[in-house]
Amino acid sequence: MIEATATDLVRSVRDYLDKVQRGETVQIRRNGKAIAKLIPDSDFMSGKEAARLFASYEAGEDDKRAADAVEDEIRKLDQEAQNALAH
Repeated sequence: MIEATATDLVRSVRDYLDKVQRGETVQIRRNGKAIAKLIPDSDFMSGKEAARLFASYEAGEDDKRAADAVEDEIRKLDQEAQNALAH
């Protein structure tokens, strides 16, 4: 996660939005206190949809580990998005 002060964000908003578009999360701080996060929009597919997509796939052990890793990452992204919205 990238951290930026509110002043930095105002001065370089395009740069930070570019980073978010590339998948980075930016935590905004004012006076040293975290006040907001800019997170990538991942409305293309929820973690549950991705899991259903792979559910019927007969895979070898390596494929299963890879699918589990992808599912874990999607779950983390969903959780991060929910946490960001809760603040």
